[in-house]
Amino acid sequence: MDTEALRLSRNLKADGLAERLNWGAVELSVTDLDRAIQFWTGALGFVRRPDRGTGVALGTAERTLVILRPGASLPVLRGVTGMYHVAFGVPSQVEFSRLLSRFQRLRLPVSPVDHTMSKAIYLNDPDGHGIEIAFETPERFLRFDNSGGQFAMIDSEGRMRSGRDPLDLQAEFAAAKGTDETASIAAGTIVAHVHFHVPELEPALSWFEKLGFVRNLTLPSMGMADMGAGASYTHRLAVNLWAGRGARRAPDHSARLLCYHLTTSDGMLFEEAGRHLQQDGRGNLTGVDPVGITMTLSLSAALRSEAACA
Repeated sequence: MDTEALRLSRNLKADGLAERLNWGAVELSVTDLDRAIQFWTGALGFVRRPDRGTGVALGTAERTLVILRPGASLPVLRGVTGMYHVAFGVPSQVEFSRLLSRFQRLRLPVSPVDHTMSKAIYLNDPDGHGIEIAFETPERFLRFDNSGGQFAMIDSEGRMRSGRDPLDLQAEFAAAKGTDETASIAAGTIVAHVHFHVPELEPALSWFEKLGFVRNLTLPSMGMADMGAGASYTHRLAVNLWAGRGARRAPDHSARLLCYHLTTSDGMLFEEAGRHLQQDGRGNLTGVDPVGITMTLSLSAALRSEAACA
């Protein structure tokens, strides 16, 4: 089973070209800023970055990954559209295992999952913002399969996998031995993907295609779909109907994703996206996505955007 995202990945690799889009910082509203900062720094190991305006910027020593903003009066609500979770991709197996061991020591409620193409640890911040710690392992993936009428993944050893298998915790904790669980999150950690609750799949996929994402899997029976941007890891953006078909937007006073940032080094992609977005006066493009969230797209050769919300 081939997909447009897999084909794009092969073509870019053959031409020696980089992934078409990269995620920048996500901006989240919270009900208690001090509590949120304590969680993101104390539990996740993020470090303070130079603050901008009313927000508190956090991330690695070299890159802002999330900006927390006060102002919400309610936690994240269920049954509404918006962010399902944001995934932070760590640069190594050791870092992934170290964080899992850290979370266990802190007794945080987590859900570890083996997606074959990646490993994941799911957890929530105090306001209910969904967080994924991801370690991408596309080398373990061979192909998608739907020959039996049900979606499956075939791994590099030819075994059929569900894509939602339990993680081998014994192996993970063994890989964490000798690491400093108290250390800050590793350099090289990035925003790897964002997963959205949407009211309908097709309009959302069509809108994100205009930014340069390409379709990967569309799984109506699961009420979800995902998209790639040219890497061998094809899950760069996902959408689902799990809040309910036709779900309403998250209200402004609830904790929610306020805006997110993307960057590209592809001038042609940036020009094409400009036909669907607006100039923000600073050289960036901006728009509002299908669930009412502001996004910016910047043209950059190397750095992920840290532009402020419009």
